[in-house]
Amino acid sequence: MTHRDRQGRQIELTEWAGLWDNMTYRVVADDQVEGVRIRTVWEGVDEVPGAMFATGMSRDGGVRWRTEREEARTEAEAVEQHREVVEDVRRRLSSVK
Repeated sequence: MTHRDRQGRQIELTEWAGLWDNMTYRVVADDQVEGVRIRTVWEGVDEVPGAMFATGMSRDGGVRWRTEREEARTEAEAVEQHREVVEDVRRRLSSVK
């Protein structure tokens, strides 16, 4: 298992642990859509096939999270992944109305 920072550089486990504890560093994007919180975070663990970033959603204010997507390997991909999940949630919620 390889640990990487948000820019994809390999880092030691101790550095990864310090970054992992820093929510400001970990959170790439955070949105609220009609009571659904959507957040994309850096995970920093490079496993095969692995992804470096994950996007999840919470319907209870962030107590419980469900992973929606975790294919992003770069921060740019993570931002796009986040945008896609936000749009998907908006579509799903508007079709329920």
